Amino acid sequence: MANHEICYGAVTIVQSNILTKRQKRSNPGLQVFSLSINILGVKSAADAVSRQLSKLSAYLQHPESLQIGIEYHNPQFLTFGDENINMNELIGMGNNYHWNSKNKISEEIGNIFESLGNVTVGKSSLPFEGLTSILKRHQEDGLHFILQREDEEFGKQLSARLSQAIALHPTSLGGFVADVMGLGKTLTMLSAILHSAPNAELFSTFYKRFENDNVERFRTKATLVVVSSAQQITDFNSHFVSGALRFIRFHGTGRPRDPEVLRSVDLVLTTYATLAADHAGQDILRQVEWYRVVLDEAHWIRNSSSKQFQAAASLHCRRRWCLTGTPIQNRLEDLVSLVQFLQLPVSAKPAFQKHILGPLSSGGQNFAKPLRTYLEAYCLRRSERCLTLPASRQTCVSLQLSSEEQRLYDAVLDNTRRQVDSLVSKGNKIKCSTLFTAMIKMRMLCNQGTFSGVKDSVASPGRSHSEIRCERCSTTDEDNIMLLDSCAFCPDCGRPLQAPSPSSYAINTQAYSASGQRSDASPSDDGPMSGTNDTFQTLVDARNPIPPSRVSTKLSAVVKNVIHGGLKAKSIIFSYWTSTLDILSQLLEEAGVPYLQVDGRVNYKDRSTRLKDFKEDAQVLVLLMSIETGAVGLNLTVANQVHIVEPQWNPSVEEQAVARALRMGQIREVTIFRYVMEKTVERNIIDLQQRKKKLAKFTFDTGAGDGVSETLKDLKTVLDLSSK
Repeated sequence: MANHEICYGAVTIVQSNILTKRQKRSNPGLQVFSLSINILGVKSAADAVSRQLSKLSAYLQHPESLQIGIEYHNPQFLTFGDENINMNELIGMGNNYHWNSKNKISEEIGNIFESLGNVTVGKSSLPFEGLTSILKRHQEDGLHFILQREDEEFGKQLSARLSQAIALHPTSLGGFVADVMGLGKTLTMLSAILHSAPNAELFSTFYKRFENDNVERFRTKATLVVVSSAQQITDFNSHFVSGALRFIRFHGTGRPRDPEVLRSVDLVLTTYATLAADHAGQDILRQVEWYRVVLDEAHWIRNSSSKQFQAAASLHCRRRWCLTGTPIQNRLEDLVSLVQFLQLPVSAKPAFQKHILGPLSSGGQNFAKPLRTYLEAYCLRRSERCLTLPASRQTCVSLQLSSEEQRLYDAVLDNTRRQVDSLVSKGNKIKCSTLFTAMIKMRMLCNQGTFSGVKDSVASPGRSHSEIRCERCSTTDEDNIMLLDSCAFCPDCGRPLQAPSPSSYAINTQAYSASGQRSDASPSDDGPMSGTNDTFQTLVDARNPIPPSRVSTKLSAVVKNVIHGGLKAKSIIFSYWTSTLDILSQLLEEAGVPYLQVDGRVNYKDRSTRLKDFKEDAQVLVLLMSIETGAVGLNLTVANQVHIVEPQWNPSVEEQAVARALRMGQIREVTIFRYVMEKTVERNIIDLQQRKKKLAKFTFDTGAGDGVSETLKDLKTVLDLSSK
């Protein structure tokens, strides 16, 4: 109930998926389903209403949903005098058994993951030559864990201990390394490859005849490492003495066509797309028996019907590993596919669901024991707590649209509402793609304000914009195309992928520098960066680099915070859109701030050069990066400020971006700036994500249709169209 003077009323809410299922029934009849009724009224009358309801033994529960801007107040909810509870955070938390059961399961899975760093892995040191990098203690423990799980005798002992609860028939050796980002999982695995080189050499001297295909398949000493994109295939030799590990890249048109080439190296690097293409073509990677296969970002095989899963599962080897910080992203069924690839005990899908996942849904005492026992045996997961990192400081920069920005924003929002009303009145379905495009336009306006190109976009809100797609789902790179093939929505930006590609028109950025090269206004004795912060600020203000007709409240704030950081601060500025980066590059150049820019338009060679310059050149203070290009795999601990220009649809993308600076090797305090325009879709996105954090994180599969309806509901909420 709200404080606003409104008439009493009631809103009835029914889950849309229930009605959808009802419509699909071949023999429709009477059906019982639950509904939620929200009582609206003035807050001053809440106690009187509560008393009347109590007389009828009626008690208010948390609402399933509530229109944005309405305050939730429950006079029957028990609170103490000194408590200051924001009841809106309780929206969506029902009081029925199903909700409590789902959250109990989710909470227990979270507890299991928290405990997986306590696995006993041995204490003896593992001296070996060839490694130049020094392993941290947790990496040494990880190395022990890997070698221990690959030992035949230990595998038998492990199976014997676990068989008291589950009938185990191990077929492979390996497991999960599920450390959170920034802990050096890749270096840990590379160290295991180096340490096991003598055993791998011995392994390669034998061959094995496979009964199924009657083929003499030679063994290779090599470990096959599969990554999600060619960008991650970098120089792995940087951690080792020259020649300690020999490796080749199995990627692109120049990849080896003769499997014999794979016998003379220790490491073969490929991508999921190349792996799938090879499986459908010459099938060279399946013509050998590998000493070890490692899947990096293994969550990309969580769909067992995908090409990448089928190609990975068909490989011949006994030592199999999954590296991923999210072995279960949301659905518990994600874990099933990874276990199937690993060929661990109870790896068949029906058996895993019956013996491991089944007890979770049935409840009862020790309902999570099978899953806990299983993961403790085969999964290692450590959090950032095992590192000693400097403190980080989170700063939310809340901003308001200027009057002109607000006028443009309202025009887009009003036009979207008219479009939705028109669709509803004609009996047409509201599509995710329609709402997603409208949301993107409003998000872009929050960034770019009245800069050139935005007005054109607002003037034709029915047209699609070329930047409604992120770098992952807009790229022509074969790796990303293949990885997204089985997805209904882009996992990073949330764009509907099954709809036809929209027509596009480019934002006018000709006035902005997209080269990303260092500004000519480099520091000098008489340059603007040579003096104190006050002098620098005075010069910037005197230049007045932003004409009154072109204003971006947010991007101006970003530049001011960069300037305030001074000459010793290094900043990474992340944005979803390259056009936003282009405007920032103009503002930084006009302010005399040396910067470099890296986004999807920069080839790999130039990208490496610019990243190296940012790390090594003290005069380069800012790195502009598209959040997709720089969110994974980079080590940029030279930076001590991270600017997230806009809230991301997928919060984990922000976490990945921050981890480029806040990771192992950082010695300075890191400040993370997050910018949000209040009373816009940006604030609604943040509120939606906060609300989802209160819900069960890990759930059983609810079907693809529910995912579509859930996304549509989220988009309506963000656009404040929940009643449509």
